[in-house]
Amino acid sequence: MSVANPFSTLLNPQHVTARLAVLQPAATLDAPIELNLTEAVLGETSYECISYDRSIPATTTSPSSPSSPAAPKSVSVSVDGHPMSIPAALESALRTFRRKERPRTIWAGLLVGRTAEERSAQAGAMRLLLSNAERTLCWLGPDTADGETARAFETITEMARRFTAACTQIGIADDKGLSHTTVQHMVRVRELLHACPYDDLNSFDFKHWRRVYDVFAAGYWSCVHPIAEIVLARAPVVAQGRSSIRWHDFVAATRALPFYQAKFFGAPILPNVQRGIETANAIEIAERRRRLGESVELLPMIGTARGCSRTTKGADPRENVFAVVHIATPSGRTRFHAGVPLPLPSVDYSKSVEQVFADAARYSVLERQDLMLWSGERPPVAKRLKRLPSWVPDFSAVPPRNGVVANPNTGMRGWWEAIEPASARKLIRIEEEEEGGRYVMHLQARPLDRITYVSPVFHAGNCRRLLLSELNSLPSLSLPATSPYASESPAQRTERFWRTLILNVGSGEGADSAPLRSGAPMRDLASARAAASLGGSFDSVLAEESLLAALDCPTLAQLRTPENAERIRASPELGALVRRCGNGAAYEALLAKNAAGRRFFRTRDGRFGMSAVEDVACADSSLYEKEEDKAAAGGAATSRNSNSSSSGSTNANNVPPRPDFGHLMSDPMARAMLESFQQYLQQRDPTAARVTAQAIRGEFPSLPGEQTLARNDAGIREGDLVVACVGGFFPYVLRPYGSAPSPATPAAEAAVASTPQLANNEVDNGGNGGEEDSSTYEFVGDCYLHGAMDGEDFQRGFFGRRFFSVDTSKLADITIV
Repeated sequence: MSVANPFSTLLNPQHVTARLAVLQPAATLDAPIELNLTEAVLGETSYECISYDRSIPATTTSPSSPSSPAAPKSVSVSVDGHPMSIPAALESALRTFRRKERPRTIWAGLLVGRTAEERSAQAGAMRLLLSNAERTLCWLGPDTADGETARAFETITEMARRFTAACTQIGIADDKGLSHTTVQHMVRVRELLHACPYDDLNSFDFKHWRRVYDVFAAGYWSCVHPIAEIVLARAPVVAQGRSSIRWHDFVAATRALPFYQAKFFGAPILPNVQRGIETANAIEIAERRRRLGESVELLPMIGTARGCSRTTKGADPRENVFAVVHIATPSGRTRFHAGVPLPLPSVDYSKSVEQVFADAARYSVLERQDLMLWSGERPPVAKRLKRLPSWVPDFSAVPPRNGVVANPNTGMRGWWEAIEPASARKLIRIEEEEEGGRYVMHLQARPLDRITYVSPVFHAGNCRRLLLSELNSLPSLSLPATSPYASESPAQRTERFWRTLILNVGSGEGADSAPLRSGAPMRDLASARAAASLGGSFDSVLAEESLLAALDCPTLAQLRTPENAERIRASPELGALVRRCGNGAAYEALLAKNAAGRRFFRTRDGRFGMSAVEDVACADSSLYEKEEDKAAAGGAATSRNSNSSSSGSTNANNVPPRPDFGHLMSDPMARAMLESFQQYLQQRDPTAARVTAQAIRGEFPSLPGEQTLARNDAGIREGDLVVACVGGFFPYVLRPYGSAPSPATPAAEAAVASTPQLANNEVDNGGNGGEEDSSTYEFVGDCYLHGAMDGEDFQRGFFGRRFFSVDTSKLADITIV
């Protein structure tokens, strides 16, 4: 549905003026660059926009060559007769685009807005300035020294032509997003693109293809400013040296490249190339939505900016918001809550990073009247900026790839949309405190359960070991008579357990194959539930771990000894375990992917759940270096559980966490190297090989005077509340504001479990529950709570049909700080 922009009439290009630059002609390429600044009326001036990489210096040779000498970071040019230093990337663009006989009027960032005051003043006209340019030149850099740029662009143009022709042939419209296509569509596209010989597109010329990759991996795609400059452009053109390609053709080439990569090379696309492809497609989505008159919301564009800046060191984190504010239009959700469009956050470089992020979060919540900003975000324990309110995301940090616990388009949103009467549902409010000036959020919540036990953090190294230890602790679980799981069988409890660990999603025969057979859109694949066939794969992993524990071996490779073979033959129980082994690869892959960086928890009523990703480096190996950069820069280091961190921080007891390989095991390359090294050690020093294998699995001998594992109480802990919030998409974990940490011991678990339950709800208004006598909470993170992700706590049955029925008396007004 098209959403009109109420701000579009406030500024008229016929009356808005902006500072532009006139690039003077020169007869030779090496002549000095001369510019003259001028105030021009946008509606009466013909000009072009130069979009360039402002984050890294330009290079004169290919960035893929380790020995390529970098150009100077800044170059001096003449501006109104005075010398001025500008980025080298901009200088190379000006030199290339300069005409021989006629001047050229242009706009370029930092050229006509250098200081914070100038950029703040220019922000008001930025939308009109970018959208009124006749053409936007997206500058990737100068020609490579070997002159292969032109050939690389020819190949990219041909890939785009073939992909466009294939989409036209099978009926995919130009303005149809890939998320709306079916798997059958993509299979047909692959067949058409693969109908070429293996030596097509110079596929055997590896030097040529390195230049093709360089275009998609250019530093330009790691800069946040091109997002708005492309989305708002009339006619964007991607250029490098003297070669160019239209923007829409370039996007088509990014979608064709994975097909040709599989056809010609049979290898994954390099990570830096993949990031460039992802950035280009995210920009294309926003550009297409704007072109079709659909809303372009601020929150997802901030996400795109964060993805761009993840590899840029030293960048101003405020630009993740300021660079995309000009694109944003009112949310389409305003028509659902009778709200009015709010003014966008102002671009003011005098504000601190925390102020900018809080303003953006406040705008997003009030505009949408929901909690989408928490979806897939880092919880407060994983934030870099520790002075933010707990509910405000840290937009300077990249969220992990596996951060989302469920598909937000289904799940729990149904229950609060079904609240009757409508007047019982209150709007979310955000107010500024008189003391301290921080923003606090006021909303309605319904308690679901209280956490009584929290596991160590899972990672790719220890996930199998923790699976066995956590499962073995379940038979001793004592549940109240009112628990819905009080009478479940051991088999039912085990199935609930293995589904919880993988967030109840995963591939397999059965449920997951339905979208493929039905031709459902590819976006529906995200909501497919874990297939029942994964239960057999889980049982195989369980048998393998039980066998390792019984024979006291850290790895399956060390089982293959004559002594162990004899013990297995002599024991019927071990022989039975062996027959169940060998089929656990499917479940183990899902466990390492979905559980990485999370904690398993149990609640008072016997529910199982998984926390948000508390250790992002365990979940996404590409973020590990970023965390080290933060610590080196003096940021607040995060103490992690000793089973999950290799950082040098200490816990509350000043005990340094034990190092392990959890972060390395999340990187496939590092994992392969560790396993190879372990095989080498097995041949040279079996004792050292055993110690290494135990470290990889997070197993360490007890140290004198240390009986418990180091805990990070900033993450979820015993006593926290799991709630459903009006406006929320998942269950959330809250903690009474100012509550003291609780020890992670069996005695503490029993104490939490025996705490008397409050009447109606535990997030009481004003409260009458002693220690819980508070309506003010801290946000701890979202979570996966098995059996609650589709709003089952609010559903009722009637003649075989399920519907939402919300008891509004159990809703409480709370404040999150």
